[in-house]
Amino acid sequence: MKHAIGCMVAACLLAAGQQVTLPFDLVDTLDGVKFKIRVPANWNGTLLLYMQGGKSTAPPPEPLVAPPTVDSPTPPLEATLLARGYALAASEIGTDDFQLKEEVQDTFALATFFRAKVGNPKRVILWGSSMGGLTALQLMEDYPRSFDAAIPMCAPAAGWSRRIDRNLDFALAYAATFGWPDEWGTLEDLKPGLLFARDVFPKFQLPAADGSNKGKWEFIRLVFGLDQDSLYGVCPLYKSPMYGMMMMTSTQWRENTQSFAAGRVAGNVGRQYTLTAEQKAYLAGLGVNADDLLMKMNARANIDTAPLARAYTVRYGDVSGRIRRPVLMMKNTADGQGEIRHESAYREAVTMWGREEWLQQIWVTGVGHCAFTSAQILKALGEVELWLDSGVKPNKTAFPATEGFDPAFNPPPWAN
Repeated sequence: MKHAIGCMVAACLLAAGQQVTLPFDLVDTLDGVKFKIRVPANWNGTLLLYMQGGKSTAPPPEPLVAPPTVDSPTPPLEATLLARGYALAASEIGTDDFQLKEEVQDTFALATFFRAKVGNPKRVILWGSSMGGLTALQLMEDYPRSFDAAIPMCAPAAGWSRRIDRNLDFALAYAATFGWPDEWGTLEDLKPGLLFARDVFPKFQLPAADGSNKGKWEFIRLVFGLDQDSLYGVCPLYKSPMYGMMMMTSTQWRENTQSFAAGRVAGNVGRQYTLTAEQKAYLAGLGVNADDLLMKMNARANIDTAPLARAYTVRYGDVSGRIRRPVLMMKNTADGQGEIRHESAYREAVTMWGREEWLQQIWVTGVGHCAFTSAQILKALGEVELWLDSGVKPNKTAFPATEGFDPAFNPPPWAN
C-alpha cells in the first residue's frame, strides 16, 4: 500500500477500507492451521513472512514469527524487528501432512489473508530456516509476482529428493560399519512411525569418548565426504552434535517422507562408493579395513525408488533454480545437517537458467545448522532491502569476517 506523506498508517488503512488499527496482533487459525501476525504502530510497509524448520515434536504455543538465534539478545530479534517497523507473520507446521507441501500452501494462504485483513504491504520478504528455507525457495520460484525477495537460511537447496538420497547414503555407511537393528525396519524400507528418540537413539552407536570406535566413524565421515567439524561439531543453536542430527534425518525424517509419499522415496542405484588410497591408508592406521566396508556398501547400491513415491517427493520437495526476484541464501560453513554442498547444487541450477543476477550466497563461519546471531540475520535483511531499493545485488564483501562471515568461502560441489 502506498501511503501519502504525513498520513498515519492506521488512518490510511482504514481509509482504504481495512478493518484494523495499528498496532495489530492476532493469533488465530486459517483452514485449521494456527497462525500469528504482529504489525507495529510504526509499520514501515514491509511484511516478513517466516517459515520455520521441520517439526518432529509438539509445536510451541504460538508460531515463531522470527528465526531463533544463537546469541539470545536483549531485546530478542522479534522485538527488534517490530521496533524497526516490520510486520511479522508465520503459520504453524502441523505433522499430519508432508510438511514441505503444507508449509508452502499455508504460507501462501497467510500472505493472502494478510493482504485482505491488514492491507497490501509495500513489499513481502520471505525468510525461512532449514526446511523453511527450502519452502522460501519454492514460493519464490512458483509465485514470483506475490513475493519480492527471499532469505533462505540453512536450506537443503539441492531439493528434498536428493537430500533423502544422501540420507540413504549416510544410513548405508552406518549400516556397513555398525549394522542395522531390525527394530528400525530395513535399510531401504524403514519401520512405519520410526522415531529417533524412542527407537533409534537407544541403539545408536555414538562416537566413543575413549576413541575406541574412531576408525569406524572416520570411515563414515570420509565416505560421506564431510570435514571433521561438519560431523563431530556441536551445533550451538540446537545443542546437538552434527552426527546425531544427521542420523535423525537419515531415519525419522526419511521415514516421514516415505510415509506421506506412500512408498520408497530414496535410492542409490548405480552409485559407486569410493575412497582414495590415502584415505584407506589413514583408516588402516585406525584399524579399519576400508575395502571391506566399501564392498558392503557397493553391494547395496541397488536400492531403487517407488516411481509414484519419488514423483510425490519431487513435486512437493524439489526446486528448479528458476528465480526471478532477489534471493540471498545464508548458511554456516560447517553445516553437516544441511550440507554446505546444497548451495553448490542450487547455484548450478540457477546458472543453468541464466538467473545468476538474482542469487547471492553468503557464509557464516563455524559449526552449526542455522546457527546465526541476530546481527548477522539483520545484516542479511538490510542488504536484501538495499538490493530491492537499488536494483544492485550486494557484493560478498558486504559480509566481512569481522562480523562473522567468510566472504572468500567456496562450497564443495554436489556429491552425485
